[in-house]
Amino acid sequence: MAQNNANFASDDNRFDGDHLKFRTNAKGFMESTGSDTQVKCAPAGSKLAIVQERADGKLVVRFYEVATESDDPEALKQCPPNQRVNTYTAYVIGKNELVNFDYRRTGVTFGGLVVPFKYRLGGDRGITASTTVAPYVGFRTGWFQTWSLSFTPVLSAGLGLVPVTDPSSGKTETKSAFSVAAGFIMGSSKNEKFNSGILFGRDLLSKADRELDPNVNKWWLSFYVGVSL
Repeated sequence: MAQNNANFASDDNRFDGDHLKFRTNAKGFMESTGSDTQVKCAPAGSKLAIVQERADGKLVVRFYEVATESDDPEALKQCPPNQRVNTYTAYVIGKNELVNFDYRRTGVTFGGLVVPFKYRLGGDRGITASTTVAPYVGFRTGWFQTWSLSFTPVLSAGLGLVPVTDPSSGKTETKSAFSVAAGFIMGSSKNEKFNSGILFGRDLLSKADRELDPNVNKWWLSFYVGVSL
């Protein structure tokens, strides 16, 4: 089992730096500077980057692609050229307004993971009560978003506590290790505290510990379904 750890700094689901591609027309964009107060429209298929998420709940955005063709001509009619956004102007829109539209969101995310159990691969296989506490960085993809799911490949590295057994005495001691892992996290917008995923990693210990207990040098797998704290 593994879970997000609230003690780590995280992206807090902020939109800064994320990219959005609209599946439907989106309205409500206003120029961030200048005297033009006309509300602008982004046709379905347009793409933007979030420049900044402000403290007042507004998002500063910049379009890098504005759709000019569509399989649905009516959609373009509802977003005529004189009311469309462009790629050379910064716009603002309320975050609460933006989430009402259908879009695909991608961007960097980060946080913390706790891995209390690991399944060792190769050699003496089995589940080990070996803990890793580590920050992670990942990239939120657009996969499965139409199902209200987020799929995020992640990389993590941090402190691991690994049981090392002395075969001559049978005594087991917990040793510190540097743990590295890669995998993915999947969440759901229906309940943001829910998460699940798979991590594949390795614990790096001293040469003396590895010689004492070769199993600690094995790759491990952790599958989890949990709730973030």
